[in-house]
Amino acid sequence: MVLYIILAIIVIILIAVGVLFYLRSNKRQIIEKAIERKNEIETLPFDQNLAQLSKLNLKGETKTKYDAMKKDNVESTNKYLAPVEEKIHNAEALLDKFSFNASQSEIDDANELMDSYEQSYQQQLEDVNEIIALYKDNDELYDKCKVDYREMKRDVLANRHQFGEAASLLETEIEKFEPRLEQYEVLKADGNYVQAHNHIAALNEQMKQLRSYMEEIPELIRETQKELPGQFQDLKYGCRDLKVEGYDLDHVKVDSTLQSLKTELSFVEPLISRLELEEANDKLANINDKLDDMYDLIEHEVKAKNDVEETKDIITDNLFKAKDMNYTLQTEIEYVRENYYINESDAQSVRQFENEIQSLISVYDDILKEMSKSAVRYSEVQDNLQYLEDHVTVINDKQEKL
Repeated sequence: MVLYIILAIIVIILIAVGVLFYLRSNKRQIIEKAIERKNEIETLPFDQNLAQLSKLNLKGETKTKYDAMKKDNVESTNKYLAPVEEKIHNAEALLDKFSFNASQSEIDDANELMDSYEQSYQQQLEDVNEIIALYKDNDELYDKCKVDYREMKRDVLANRHQFGEAASLLETEIEKFEPRLEQYEVLKADGNYVQAHNHIAALNEQMKQLRSYMEEIPELIRETQKELPGQFQDLKYGCRDLKVEGYDLDHVKVDSTLQSLKTELSFVEPLISRLELEEANDKLANINDKLDDMYDLIEHEVKAKNDVEETKDIITDNLFKAKDMNYTLQTEIEYVRENYYINESDAQSVRQFENEIQSLISVYDDILKEMSKSAVRYSEVQDNLQYLEDHVTVINDKQEKL
């Protein structure tokens, strides 16, 4: 019996020892992976990345950035990579002593250090790529600005007549770009790539703004010199023709308003010549708004006349219908009163309708007299006819119910 117990204990011990060696073997693989990773990250091309910057102008901001990144490389190596070897060595020693948790802790620390080292490399890579991209963007913007400068200068010279009095100021503004292009070259040569970028980006925006002015100015001049004066003439003679046709347009105040608009228009060209295009556009918009208001009033009169012509006969018929129906009702009331009992309130209503109809006929006669004049404000006539139509319709409806 004792022998069996001893054998069982020996078996258990052997199993335990086997398990320990199995676990140590697994942990050994983890350490070997850490060693492989260390060997890989030691080959990360920090220096090759920096070498790309050395091809640029190592002056000014570029040199400052280069030196800072070089210093970061050394610090990253000392802070993150150098301790890894010691961590792995400690892990191996602890593993030999079967201190699995302590060994794993050392490996975890080593992996965290290597993570930080890789992050440092990625950050350096992003910084280098950003600097190179900024250099490239700067040169592309610079080349674009040089082309724009030449084209704008040539455009003003070749099409000076399109820009009117603004041509001289445009030339002056364009000439200001040349020294600023030269200033970019100085900033680039000094390695100040960020200042160079801010400078050329701002210059490009100003050129785009001036280019938009050059595209807009001919349109503004055409509107100021031709289109609006032409509209003034058309409106003036159009209103004159309408007055001959019998329209009363005194409320439109054509002559005084046009004179006011001409005065306002005379201030636009000086604004254009000073490149104050926002103010010029505001004045033109105001002039166009006032023109639209005048056209709306005139159009309202024309539509009112058409409406008057259409409704006049209808109202005439309705008035005659109301008068005839009222006469018929009164005749019937007199007949019924002689032979039967009649509701006096109905009789009173009919007499009231008679008075209202007569009043409406008088108003209608006045409207017809107004329309026979040499100048008629049809919008007022339209309103009065609408009043008549509404009232006579109500009277007819009420009389039909009696």
